[in-house]
Amino acid sequence: MKKLFLLLVFFTLSLSQDFEFSGKIIDKETKNPIIDANIIFINDDFGAASDFEGNFSISNLVSQKYEIIISAIGYKNISIAIDLRDNRNYIFELISEPVLSSALNVVGRFPSKHLPYFTQNITDDKISDYDYQTMSELFRNIGGIDVQTAHDNGRNANFSIRGSSDYKPGGYNNRVLVLLDGFQISMPYSGSIDWNAMPLDFLERVEVVKGPVSSLYGQNSMGGIINLVTKNYSDEFYNAKATIGSFNSKDINLTMSNITDNISYTALLQHKVGDGHRFNAQYEQNNFYTKVFNKKQDLSVSLIANKSINGQPGFYVQDRPSLTSYRISNRDSVYLQLFKKQTLDANNNIVYSVSMNHFYTSYFDRNDTPSEELQEDTFYNDSSLNLRAEYQKLISNKSYLIFGSDIIIEQSNISIYRDIYDDLKQFTGGIFAQNRIQLNEKLLLGVGLRIDYRSIDRGKEFSYKSFSDISPKINLTFKKDSFSTWNFALSKGFRSPSLSELFLQYESDYGLNTQGNPNLEPEQLFGLDISYDRSNLSSMTFSASTFYYRYEDMIDFVYGLPVIALNRSDISSCGFETNLSYAYNTNLNFDLGYTYLRVNDINDIDPILYRPHHKFIASIKYKADKISNIISMRFQSEQDYQDFLSDEREYEGSEIKFPIEQLDSLVLFNFISSYEFSDNDKISFKISNLFDKQYELIQDFPMPGRTFSIMFERTF
Repeated sequence: MKKLFLLLVFFTLSLSQDFEFSGKIIDKETKNPIIDANIIFINDDFGAASDFEGNFSISNLVSQKYEIIISAIGYKNISIAIDLRDNRNYIFELISEPVLSSALNVVGRFPSKHLPYFTQNITDDKISDYDYQTMSELFRNIGGIDVQTAHDNGRNANFSIRGSSDYKPGGYNNRVLVLLDGFQISMPYSGSIDWNAMPLDFLERVEVVKGPVSSLYGQNSMGGIINLVTKNYSDEFYNAKATIGSFNSKDINLTMSNITDNISYTALLQHKVGDGHRFNAQYEQNNFYTKVFNKKQDLSVSLIANKSINGQPGFYVQDRPSLTSYRISNRDSVYLQLFKKQTLDANNNIVYSVSMNHFYTSYFDRNDTPSEELQEDTFYNDSSLNLRAEYQKLISNKSYLIFGSDIIIEQSNISIYRDIYDDLKQFTGGIFAQNRIQLNEKLLLGVGLRIDYRSIDRGKEFSYKSFSDISPKINLTFKKDSFSTWNFALSKGFRSPSLSELFLQYESDYGLNTQGNPNLEPEQLFGLDISYDRSNLSSMTFSASTFYYRYEDMIDFVYGLPVIALNRSDISSCGFETNLSYAYNTNLNFDLGYTYLRVNDINDIDPILYRPHHKFIASIKYKADKISNIISMRFQSEQDYQDFLSDEREYEGSEIKFPIEQLDSLVLFNFISSYEFSDNDKISFKISNLFDKQYELIQDFPMPGRTFSIMFERTF
């Protein structure tokens, strides 16, 4: 009996585990065998690759149906279901696809944005799942990016990629180029961004490119690019979303989409208001966004109109009430953008774009301002016109060539400068060429070159200032297989001084005079980037990158009498980044990311401030049926700053040496839970700073403790 039982077990196992899946993979057109094609089982952790004859074989399989994906470099992927009970030899035919078409990173509407660096994409699903309510909150949870801000809905938010930017007067944001659908949206005077005007709920994705990209964009892109890509809806609907939360915060969004033949029309109305977490941190934002897209003509027109009012909270020092700020800022922002792609034939395109941006910012005192704190009203009036044209050519499926030109005309009318300068005008022009060449089935070579010129007109009594530079790049992409990619890049970055760094004249409430420097030289950066990206279908993605940058003539505001903008030499930056996303099953997902950064003054002359060395982000998402729960965590190591409010200071000639202090390291946890009543209704509850951690991102600017919010969304 025992022998019979063992025989039955052996017989059963042999029936269930001894099936073989074999076949051949060939080119559909030429019928030639395809070498190193990948055969992957979607729901199982195994696969195989084809040999020199295109043959493959996988044994010890269970007799059942499987879903597989077959992929090869230079061919379109195919997904197919197989049934091993058929017990037959398979022949799969793949359709040729130029390797360039799948290797290009398309940033916004311009196909020319095929970049040699690791491009991180944050999708609208993730923005929605994590219920991000401000741009500051979103970018604080991305590896390789540091955010310094007084409060999430405030004016002054500094975004730094790989330590490129710092938080000092006139210097924030202008080493990171921010784009909206490929259009530059920075304010002419400082290079900063009006983040209050950017519609989070209207984003399809956010693309972050890390490393110098001056060979294509010039000027302000030496630290990297953040591109906000808006949605092109393909169906008709109405959507209403309402959020209420701590500090009397309210956020109402109304979205609609309409489709007529080849034209889609979308619009967003937003009203956002809150008291803020401390004195004079209140805010009110009113936003209108609309976009018209003609698919047949590949023409789009978009408009953003934003009006925002923000308190300007001062430093919080208990025994120094004079540092309290009573200033209010009011800003009107308008962005008008037009994009047109003209297809000449299958291999040739011409792309045109025009955008106009206008910003009017006024500063005034609160009604309850003490008489001794009253200040004069001031304003900043900034406008810019951006023109760009480029020609794109695909040559024999082996080479992708782009060349073009762009022009930016900017004007700044600033009340505090009226007695010194006439209206400040700035002209920027550049010509560029990019070529990406397929060397063989696995190697892509990218080369690029850009020539930049910028001139500044300060009025009749002052001479023109001009800057120019050449920014080259070379990169090599190695596609080991359909799921693994290596990138190696050498590049040069370039940035002209901003208007504020050249001409700023400002006396702060706390007694420091800040002054620009008309004799500044432009910055240059020389960089090496190496990155690796691995994607194992839907179950896991992994990426790692390392970099070394050397800055020459980096512009920094140095504390002194006055605080003045100076060129600093011999600044180096190096670091390492890694990200892992793993789907344990259909219900459970893990995301992990770690960043190491070190920025040094090689000559050890002045400290490098506000650059934490370590950053770790992690989240766990569990979704079952209609319920989703997410726990996220962010760790950031301590960071140095100069305590310019301290009375303990040393003088070296005209330079002031303030004591170096440290902001504490921090660990923050968030919890988000959501429930979908139906396909059209959703409610979510969020706790930010779950354990009520008290912390600062800027000296004596306390951030909020534990906060709560609840959101309801309905689609009609």
